[in-house]
Amino acid sequence: MAEARIRPAVEADIEPAYALLEACKLGPWFELSFDQFRDWWWRSYAGIWVAGKDGVVGYSAARGESVEAYVLPDFRRHGIGSRLLTTAEEAVEGSLLEATTRQDEPAAGPFLTGHGYDRVYETWIMQRALEEEVPPPSWPAGLAPRTFRVEEAEQVKALLDVAYAEEPDFTNRPFDEWKSFMLGDPSFDPESWFVVEASDGSLAAAALNWREGFVKDLVVHPAHRRRGLGAALLQHTFRHFQARGAERVTLKTDSRNTSEAWRLYERLGMRTIRTLDDWVKRR
Repeated sequence: MAEARIRPAVEADIEPAYALLEACKLGPWFELSFDQFRDWWWRSYAGIWVAGKDGVVGYSAARGESVEAYVLPDFRRHGIGSRLLTTAEEAVEGSLLEATTRQDEPAAGPFLTGHGYDRVYETWIMQRALEEEVPPPSWPAGLAPRTFRVEEAEQVKALLDVAYAEEPDFTNRPFDEWKSFMLGDPSFDPESWFVVEASDGSLAAAALNWREGFVKDLVVHPAHRRRGLGAALLQHTFRHFQARGAERVTLKTDSRNTSEAWRLYERLGMRTIRTLDDWVKRR
């Protein structure tokens, strides 16, 4: 298969690419339904390429500084992955490239190391099963959650910027870009976004959850930390999805998190189900 052709992906490639991802069992986050995969295929990627001759045996993609590449196990060691990765890298502007691999894929690390990447940190996918009843949260005096209102999107973005300001990978993106990404995502559900309003009308905390039971952002304003708001919002999220009949709630965090948030997640019953390695390459 060394002669496999690399070409830009088309609509008809979505289904075979999803089958390829499932066969590899190496998706970077957790279980993706076909509908989810199809929804963000064009929207999330700046470019997508597939490799094949009589069928799709691999694909790669670029998104911001991130690149990813997958090849069916039976078609590896023929240079297809290298060609796909190089193609995706060429579509990334700037000098920094990022990639994520699962630790249970032993070939991934040597492959990226051979292409000039360095492992820089770990990401942990954490999950809590919702089989047992979740106890009600304990809220600080005078504070309680409510659902998000679309007209306060700018306030929510400002809260995220303040809460994440000290994180090593923080980038303050334009509001319109953030709003399009978050509120335009197929998983956006305003009934699953919760905010806590302070007495002065500002936002003290927020939990922004995708409809599938994934905690996208859990933040507390620095002025309101150490009062139990993060724990209360996470328990509120658990109870919300349990009431909807969900089996679990999932989130991701990483070893660079300055607040060591994973300690809170573990205390509330979340457990690491998958460890990922995060890589960078400078050119």
